[in-house]
This record gives sequence, C-alpha cells and structure tokens, in this order.
Amino acid sequence: MNKKFNKKEIIEWIVFLIVLLTVWTHVNVVVSNSMYPVMERGDFVIVENANWEFNPNDVQVGDIVVYKAHWPKYWENHAQYIVKIDNKTLIRFDGNHIEPVIHRIIKKIKINNTTYIITKGDNNPTYDPELISTNQIKQRVVDINGKPLVIPYIGYISIFLKENIWLVILIVIIWYVYDYYVRKNKEKDI
Repeated sequence: MNKKFNKKEIIEWIVFLIVLLTVWTHVNVVVSNSMYPVMERGDFVIVENANWEFNPNDVQVGDIVVYKAHWPKYWENHAQYIVKIDNKTLIRFDGNHIEPVIHRIIKKIKINNTTYIITKGDNNPTYDPELISTNQIKQRVVDINGKPLVIPYIGYISIFLKENIWLVILIVIIWYVYDYYVRKNKEKDI
C-alpha cells in the first residue's frame, strides 16, 4: 500500500518542519538547579542564537547565556593555562569534550585584547572554573523586564528521553514489531 502525497500535504509537512525547527532552535532545557530560583531543572528557556540574533561580544554582566563548557568533562580536555583574577582561579581549557551550561555572566575581562567571560549559576556557591571566550557562547536567554522567559516542566520530556534512551529504543522496536505483525495479519484477512 503506497500512499502518494498531494502538493498540499507536502507543503503542510514542509511548513510543519520549518516551524518545528525554528521553535526547537529557540529553546533550551535546564538540566540542573544551578540557576534556582530563576529557573529549575526541567524548565524550557527561550533563547536567541549567537552570531545570528546577537553578537556574543555584546553580552553584558547579568545576561544568562548558554555556552559550550569544557569543565564538566575536565578529565577529557586539557588546560591551556591557569589565571588568577580578583582572587578567582580560572582555567582556559582546550578540547572537544563539551557540554552546554546555562549560567549568568558575573564579569567581563580583557586579556591581551581578547574578551573573556566569568560565569556563575545563581544557586551555586562559587563561580564556574572556566575562563570562557566569547566564541563559546552559543545562546542568550531572552528576558522581559529582567525576567527570563521560562516554560516550566516541559523540558522533563527531553531529560527523560536522554536519561532513558535504551528504554525509548526498546519501545520503538516493540512498536515496529507489533505494527509489522498487525499489517501482516490484515494482509492475510484480505
């Protein structure tokens, strides 16, 4: 049974995919409580994308940004150098093992004409250990009157899928096997 799509159905699918892609690139899931009470684990935050909707060099102290952090997987990366600024010991990392982190900018500094960022989770006792370059900033949280745009709890779907990927794969396999046998039995009845 081959179904042919008409032109209207194809256009509807294309529009649906464009809307889905646009929405998906403008949200991020909070995976910890490091920014509590501003945002919590499982929240969706609305973001704008670096180099397309804002210039990462224009971020300000107080902005909440999503950046590619090396420090959560520090053992898989290597430190380029360690610097001490205002009694803060910071590490400049290098490597490809990164994870997105959503934290607030607490300071901008210049070293040898290069701008670097120091970040901290609002709920964390201390600053992040990595000295961040502006090219590591990938998104900035959209805010209205200083309050970030947050959709509570929706992100738990994404967290569940990531944390239980084998269960999801098993369910999909069972679904396909079930569907195969249902179709096979229908063909026998015809």
